Amino acid sequence: MLNQYLQTDEFKNHLNCSVSVFVQIFSSDRDPSWMMEIEAALRGTMPEGVIVGVTTMGEIAEGRLLINTTVISLAFFEKTRIQGFLIKGDNGNERNQGYDFSQKIEMTCPKIAGIMLLATPFTMNVADFLNGFSAGRSGNYPVFGGGAGDYEVEQRPLIVLNGNDTPKGVLAVVFIGSDIQIDLHTYLGWQPLSKEMMITETDGLWVKKIDNEPAFEVFHRYLDIQNDRDFFLNVLEFPLLHKRNGIQYAKVPMEVNEENAIKFITNLEVGEMVCIGYGNPSVMIEKANDIQNRIQTFNPEAIFLYSCICRRFLLQSEVDLETSPFETIAPTSGFYTFGEIYSQGKYVMLLNATMVAVSMKERDGKKLAEGTEKRIEKLKSLDPFASQHTRIISRLVNFIRVVTEELEDANMEARRLAERDFLTQAYNRMKAHEFIENEMKRCDRYGFEFSIIMLDMDYFKKVNDTYGHNLGDEILIQLVRLMSLEIRTIDMLSRWGGEEFLIIMPMTDSDGAKITAERIRSVVEQTRFKRGLSQTCSFGVTAYKKGESIETLIDRGDKALYEAKIRGRNCVITK
Repeated sequence: MLNQYLQTDEFKNHLNCSVSVFVQIFSSDRDPSWMMEIEAALRGTMPEGVIVGVTTMGEIAEGRLLINTTVISLAFFEKTRIQGFLIKGDNGNERNQGYDFSQKIEMTCPKIAGIMLLATPFTMNVADFLNGFSAGRSGNYPVFGGGAGDYEVEQRPLIVLNGNDTPKGVLAVVFIGSDIQIDLHTYLGWQPLSKEMMITETDGLWVKKIDNEPAFEVFHRYLDIQNDRDFFLNVLEFPLLHKRNGIQYAKVPMEVNEENAIKFITNLEVGEMVCIGYGNPSVMIEKANDIQNRIQTFNPEAIFLYSCICRRFLLQSEVDLETSPFETIAPTSGFYTFGEIYSQGKYVMLLNATMVAVSMKERDGKKLAEGTEKRIEKLKSLDPFASQHTRIISRLVNFIRVVTEELEDANMEARRLAERDFLTQAYNRMKAHEFIENEMKRCDRYGFEFSIIMLDMDYFKKVNDTYGHNLGDEILIQLVRLMSLEIRTIDMLSRWGGEEFLIIMPMTDSDGAKITAERIRSVVEQTRFKRGLSQTCSFGVTAYKKGESIETLIDRGDKALYEAKIRGRNCVITK
């Protein structure tokens, strides 16, 4: 069939009008000889063409999914020149390779309009390569592409450029000239499924612990996924979601080792918060519809799609609902990837679980009739029982989201009740004790200071005996409100017992704490409490001494408070 097409007048006319030809081979067959056979057939008619090949996890032709096939996409450029580059991966040196690669491209190619990258995330650290690539480039031209995959569980990807192939490396196709326009869009469509958890130990691309337990246990406990050869297939629908610099990312685990650590194609950092995610089909299709409407106004001549395999895995037979509308705008081809490459300004990112849509044109395009905007509507089926898979999943995802939010709200309320004094809503003694211990560790490690203020309401027993405990309670509540206005957000106010309170002041020496205590003393003295009553407080102030115990610190504060009472009350004593 290919040889027949190469003899047609259509092909020959395109070829005669072109300065460059760009051929992409998206193949389910990872046998290099198969792609070389295709290239040989093409090379005879277009000796100067740039021909790339990539193994896939699904092929896209005319906007639709094909499986176990080979798709050949030919793009003829009337004005744009194209040049290809290939580098084989060097494990451990990817960042330097990426830097040198982008430098070489920019020195070789003037007027870069955009770069397509194909890489092998399963066999090298492509994220580090792209970090180096970003640092080495000077322009803000668009960069896009995807990671090669394989239908086999073992994942043996392959990329090919002009007769040279490698299972570990990166190839670049550079679009050169001022006549071509390239427009990029990307979107996620994944939503939280679990509570937030913290990354607590990593080693490069490996996440060793989440919430201080082996990372794999999270997937085993929540999803009953086993540590076996099918781990990758079973976990595809459940990436970890996290935010970095205001951007939400989804990262699909690649493999799990004997220590139950999990490997990703890009790094996660200690301290970052993550949760298990799940795709909402209706959200995915809705976001695709939004992107299609934007692309429509760009009026492209060709569209290339790089869509993560987990989207195909999630949507199953309805995956075309997301991709086929692109074909109504312009000829659309691409492949299902493991890792999507997308640039934002100078920085080139390796995304995961996303869809990247790339639009190209060498002309302004036709104006829409009567100046109106044509919008792409979601595909609608005449069968009311069709597409139930996506609807059911969307409702289940929404149900889980609501239940998760309700549980989080309940947990937050439970934590609040466990940490707060019921009457005054100041922190309780147990929480204050925990706060002091953490401050002691921080000061011992970094040499910081912190101080405490202990205060007691003067003659408060007389208030309770004379006016009753209800009025006494109201005065305690009013006192806490007054003190909360006089301390910083980083300080902690706790009810230590009865009418006694403790204020913990991080990053503060005893002189600073004494100033705060004097201010509170003065405010209390000048305040008219319930029924016009006047009230004073006595204060004891002390600073933490490195290495001492919490009992020693509190005892010294207690002694300072006791001395304040002996000296006549309504005063501040520092020890």
